Amino acid sequence: MTIKTAIYETDVQGDFALYNQLFKGALFVRGNDKETPQPFGAEARLPNVYAIHKHANENKWLIAGSVDRHFYEDAELIRNKGGVFDDHCMNGTLGQLRLAGLEPQKDIYIRSKDGPQLGPKIYTQADLQNYINAAKDKGMHLIFEKQSYNVGTNKNFEPAFKKLIEQGLENVIIDGFATDYCVLAAGLKMADIRAEYQADIGIYVVTDAIKGVNINFDGEKDPEFSKKALDEMKDRGIIPIKTKDVLEGRVAA
Repeated sequence: MTIKTAIYETDVQGDFALYNQLFKGALFVRGNDKETPQPFGAEARLPNVYAIHKHANENKWLIAGSVDRHFYEDAELIRNKGGVFDDHCMNGTLGQLRLAGLEPQKDIYIRSKDGPQLGPKIYTQADLQNYINAAKDKGMHLIFEKQSYNVGTNKNFEPAFKKLIEQGLENVIIDGFATDYCVLAAGLKMADIRAEYQADIGIYVVTDAIKGVNINFDGEKDPEFSKKALDEMKDRGIIPIKTKDVLEGRVAA
């Protein structure tokens, strides 16, 4: 079965996407939003994320994405010298889980490493193909784990994405969190792969189904940081669209 279009759900996890009476995400993406009215920040974008997910299911698109899965030794955590992020999406915690609206029971997790204090996990080409077949034929989701904001640090992402392109993928539509970190990194990695293999593939980012942190790598507030990320993506040929463009069939088939 050939699938021409995929959505890529970037880190739609509790610690990034939820902030309410029941759960307050450890690294909730609020951007420049105030806490009232609720929902705000990433949580306010979830209806669009869910709508795109439902549309993808109805049209039998491939569903892929990423999740943070952190261990105490991970370099990006403040607890370690040189780290810049508070503990978030820690292994085994509620905040690490993909949200129920994305049907996580269908997720196939492609690991970056198997657990704490372990080295990189490298899958065989046959294993990756089996997972891709399950996504194409059985509606499972390809979810790439990572211990960094950059999905490219998962050594299995590039070979899997290359396989999808070789097998007919023509469009990938990115949503999720956060615009200026994980979404940007995923988009740029896809653009790099597209350029390296001279692939004719459209890469889109849904601007009303993402949300940025607007804090730069030095820990300073920058209300334009998300805009700069979008501009960088556009410069690399990533096309900004809206949720309604996806739902009304103006993007892909």
